[in-house]
Amino acid sequence: MNGALEHSDQPDPDAIKMFVGQIPRSWSEKELKELFEPYGAVYQINILRDRSQNPPQSKGCCFVTFYTRKAALEAQNALHNIKTLTGMHHPIQMKPADSEKSNAVEDRKLFIGMVSKKCNENDIRVMFSAFGQIEECRILRGPDGLSRGCAFVTFSTRAMAQNAIKAMHQSQTMEGCSSPIVVKFADTQKDKEQRRLQQQLAQQMQQLNNATTWGSLTGLGGLTPQYLALLQQATSSSNLGAFSGIQQMAGMSALQLQNLATLAAAAAAAQNSAGPNANPLSSNAASLGALASPAGTTANSSGMSSLTSLGTLQGLAGATMGLNNINALAGSVNRPEGANLFIYHLPQEFGDQDILQMFMPFGNVVSAKVFIDKQTNLSKCFGFVSYDNPVSAQAAIQAMNGFQIGMKRLKVQLKRSKNDSKPY
Repeated sequence: MNGALEHSDQPDPDAIKMFVGQIPRSWSEKELKELFEPYGAVYQINILRDRSQNPPQSKGCCFVTFYTRKAALEAQNALHNIKTLTGMHHPIQMKPADSEKSNAVEDRKLFIGMVSKKCNENDIRVMFSAFGQIEECRILRGPDGLSRGCAFVTFSTRAMAQNAIKAMHQSQTMEGCSSPIVVKFADTQKDKEQRRLQQQLAQQMQQLNNATTWGSLTGLGGLTPQYLALLQQATSSSNLGAFSGIQQMAGMSALQLQNLATLAAAAAAAQNSAGPNANPLSSNAASLGALASPAGTTANSSGMSSLTSLGTLQGLAGATMGLNNINALAGSVNRPEGANLFIYHLPQEFGDQDILQMFMPFGNVVSAKVFIDKQTNLSKCFGFVSYDNPVSAQAAIQAMNGFQIGMKRLKVQLKRSKNDSKPY
């Protein structure tokens, strides 16, 4: 039983799992069983242990489940904030475990959609009464008092609500409805907050996606860490529902949104690897600005991709480091081997500032230059970027090599050493 005491038969359906704190770390399940059994038969005891230690050590707290709800409440009344165990400075703390808060209304409340507008509360009660005691039944109505075709039903236990979902969801199509009845748990406050964040993030992503010039984004502002976390969570393979939601709301392709998160992760990893000497401006840009550039997008009307949002990195970081200052310092800054990049296939209109802003998320840029034809004064469509460490350079290569801007795909590679032949 992995250190837990458990019996083969099951506790009562309404039994409560209790969290118990302020117990000696030296106590085993045996001593705890002796403490709890005067109040009723114990079904299971599980000591919380620190798995980072070998062998795992008790954290001084446990979970206990009695066979009956009555025994758990009697133990709580007798022990909580009353009995102090030997060697402890504070009395026992005993309360229902977080998982037992399932008796909260939000965990027993169902949303019923695609309900016939002819139904009243009594009709809904009749439909769902077979699954257990109904505490509340309410049909949503408009200002005119007419049904909106949906309702809320609250059962006395979560198990009843789950059984209702299994039996009733999409089981029938009611009169006047276009699709089968929907039965699911009502949104919790956390669900509503998550959806609100998704909508706000989608709006920002849509703005970024629609932007046509580097400069048009300067007043847009940055994505806060909560949006960045949401985006990374949404694009993880374990949360495809949220990914799809943001993607649809923002009007972006799956590739755009996925590449966006990939670029962010690469930028953040580069900055973390660069160490304490990395430019704090770049750090802020990596954590806040990198996510604001949907990678792999198709060209828009101006031939620029949604990568244009990288132009706001300096503003997002809350500070500005002038390009002239950076390039002026370039001669005096050590540029180690493996930290210098050549970038090919740049758009004709790209200048030094553009290439700087594009590569700042990956680390401390000490030099950024687009090559200009002296006779025509036009870009040769290639340039170089130098970092103060090779880790940032490798991260930039991984994220930006093959990155599409308009009809072009960037080619990003390490600058050859002086001993190698020149690239041109």
